[in-house]
Amino acid sequence: MSNVKIHDVVYKQIIYLMYTSRSFGLSPKPDAISKIRRNAVTIKISNIIAYTIATIVSASISLINKDAPFSFIFLDLIILANIFTTGLNVIFFVTNYDLKTFLLSLPLSERDVNRAVFRGIFEFFYYGFLASIVIAPISTYMITSSVLQALMAELEIIFFFSLSFALVMLLGKRIRLGITSALFRIGTSLIWIVFIMLPYGLTFKYVTIPTYILPIFPFGFLNIEGLLISLLYTGLSVFFAYKQSLKFLSFRLNSQYSTKYSIKLRSPLITYLYKDIRGLLRVPQASFLLTIPVFALIFSFFAPVYAIFYTIFMITTSSIMLILLEASGMQLLLSLPAGLRSSYISKLLIILIIYLIDVLIFSFFNRASLSLIMLPSTITSVELSLFISYNNVIKGKGMRLADPLSFIIREIEINSIIGIASILTFFANIYYSLLFSVLSLIMINIVVYKKIK
Repeated sequence: MSNVKIHDVVYKQIIYLMYTSRSFGLSPKPDAISKIRRNAVTIKISNIIAYTIATIVSASISLINKDAPFSFIFLDLIILANIFTTGLNVIFFVTNYDLKTFLLSLPLSERDVNRAVFRGIFEFFYYGFLASIVIAPISTYMITSSVLQALMAELEIIFFFSLSFALVMLLGKRIRLGITSALFRIGTSLIWIVFIMLPYGLTFKYVTIPTYILPIFPFGFLNIEGLLISLLYTGLSVFFAYKQSLKFLSFRLNSQYSTKYSIKLRSPLITYLYKDIRGLLRVPQASFLLTIPVFALIFSFFAPVYAIFYTIFMITTSSIMLILLEASGMQLLLSLPAGLRSSYISKLLIILIIYLIDVLIFSFFNRASLSLIMLPSTITSVELSLFISYNNVIKGKGMRLADPLSFIIREIEINSIIGIASILTFFANIYYSLLFSVLSLIMINIVVYKKIK
């Protein structure tokens, strides 16, 4: 078997774990393999489209500010956010399923296995990265007629991509440390916020960058000093990515100490609450939920109304990943009396507590009433999100969130209720909004009561 075939198998196996319920200990649906083949292609196409659009937007901004490297900060932030968001999910499944150990049981050398695992992970970003490094210099030269600007834009993209990939590999060795993961999630969220507002900020004409920024962002300096430092930084970032990839591939989870266990009798709901709270500190995809009150406080100082809806959006988005707290314990969960329902209610209570903390924060800025008005629709959306996740995993459909399009579709599904409630609140009548939200809440609870047992 060639290396190309091996890494392609690893790539599809990671998608298999992300799209099916294999990682939850459940059997997938019979048509899972054909769906994986389609999803493997969909991820690549989605990345090509997303990176191509971002690259063209970045290049277009240079029409106004006449500085292509500075304009490509827009693409840099997208690269950082995309690699962290997708990379954490990919590495989570690679480390928890321990693909390397499985491959070493085959007649393959460790070098071939390491290469296959690395290429399998890199495959999630390769085509988007390739689209950027091909389109960026060409579009930059067409707009600016400057070879130096095209070269600097190319070096800038390679630098940010290598640095982002290296940091994800570094975090991969600590994937079980929720505090580290949460900090990276905070950074990623801030990156997405900045990137949304950035195109406007980058359109100022004839940007002049102070000289003291040279060691920080040399790509924006179109002179010999900027070129030399840019070449140095790019080379170091590639080397850093290479070293961190080697360390990640050689990493093993070892326990040097015996573990003491104590058994205490608790009610099922209390037990699941305790388990889920501890799980939030370990699972990076869900740990971001704990940092939402911090964002609520920060944004309330500047835009209280925006802070409320940003908090709601982040809560509903985080709820999508809460099913990962169960992982391979889902099979055991289904065998316990009322286990599934207790697990469901536990996660709902955690989100409710976090939202009520946010309401308390908003009360200091005289916005508690609006946040309470949005409470029923928020809980409805969260319940819908949890129901879709649980139902998909139980039926063998899995998470289905490995590509941007699937994630966007899920976001639209769960946030449509909040959207309608918001429109009614601001453009119709608050009582209509509350009536719609409460009726929706009752309906989703009837469905949950029948399906989640």
